[in-house]
Amino acid sequence: MADDKSPHGLSHLEDQPEAEEEVLVIDFENLAVINAVVSNVSSWGCRLTSVDVGDLYKSIGIRPKDSAKLVKAQVTSVKGNNAAVVFSKSEKTVSDKRREKRNNVSIQVKVADLEGITEITGTIIDAGNNGCRISAQGLSALPEEVLLTMPKFERPVVAEFAWRNETSGGLRLLWDRATGGDEQDQDNIGED
Repeated sequence: MADDKSPHGLSHLEDQPEAEEEVLVIDFENLAVINAVVSNVSSWGCRLTSVDVGDLYKSIGIRPKDSAKLVKAQVTSVKGNNAAVVFSKSEKTVSDKRREKRNNVSIQVKVADLEGITEITGTIIDAGNNGCRISAQGLSALPEEVLLTMPKFERPVVAEFAWRNETSGGLRLLWDRATGGDEQDQDNIGED
């Protein structure tokens, strides 16, 4: 009998950034079938890598190695040979999946790539300790990892997209990631 606590058939790869596995991916809209490598698996989604990833549209099924069932998912963005994917949950809403409460907020934010070359202005519309949702135009132009710059924060916060479309996105906040180049600022934390 399947483990009811397992949210998807790839949970054995969860929270192991280096872990990857070959999978078969089926697109339910155009019936394309591709071979891919799944990696960066979490409870909410994963990354698919394949030279054929551009054949995928939105609704897909991922067949893990030696599994008789598909993991239902949605493609949120495609860049090069990589696709960002969010697992579908038919019985739970997005808020049910979260481990923390989100608060409705309205905070101005600048979202930029790590090099600061591309920058988009938007609004954080809900936030928790480990994640937030932003509203902004052109989010698909940004890479998976970004810097969030907000008023009243001394330094930008590194974050990664959990999902996104052209006008909004969900981000996981990576508080333990340094933004680089701020060694002097790090020494001055807590000094007034």
